[in-house]
Amino acid sequence: MKKTLRGAAAVIAGLFCGLLVFFPWSSLAGTSASMAMSAAAENGIFLTVASSGVSGLFSKSFIYNGVNADFPVFRFSAGEVTLTPSIISSLFSQTKSCRLEMGRGSLVPVTRQALEWNGGTADISLTPQSLMIENIAFTGKTSVTGFAELSRETGKLTRAKMLLKVPAELDRALEMAGKMGMVPLTKVKSGEWRIER
Repeated sequence: MKKTLRGAAAVIAGLFCGLLVFFPWSSLAGTSASMAMSAAAENGIFLTVASSGVSGLFSKSFIYNGVNADFPVFRFSAGEVTLTPSIISSLFSQTKSCRLEMGRGSLVPVTRQALEWNGGTADISLTPQSLMIENIAFTGKTSVTGFAELSRETGKLTRAKMLLKVPAELDRALEMAGKMGMVPLTKVKSGEWRIER
């Protein structure tokens, strides 16, 4: 009996490893990018991705180059975006999670004063109710640390505690964004802002 169980476990482990190694992950990366672009277009966002690829043998990372998104009030650009999903835990849980790594990028609002960063990381978790972004750490001319949670139903920020540092000349643009109620911004001092809810 024990030999049978061990044999079955070995077969299952072999099948799983084979799936990880030989599954067409590159095609999946391209398909995922196409699906994201279609979903974005349905919500009035023009998203483009220059190229996609996959790295890693067992722990897969999906790499997207030349990512640009035009939102109604700002434009987002990043040279490289890497998503490393927690494949096993996501298979056995309602929570889907991944690690986000981003290269140099920018966010340009309608005021045309860019928020620029050199790179950053965050942990993303998706539940049926919310999108949680934790351990945010972006550095550069603009730096961001903290966490944020958004409702999947409304798309609105439900919880957040973040510290945002920007060049002082961007303070005026952030003051405008705060007054418009787009983000719950509080000025700490020149070039330093708190987002808290």
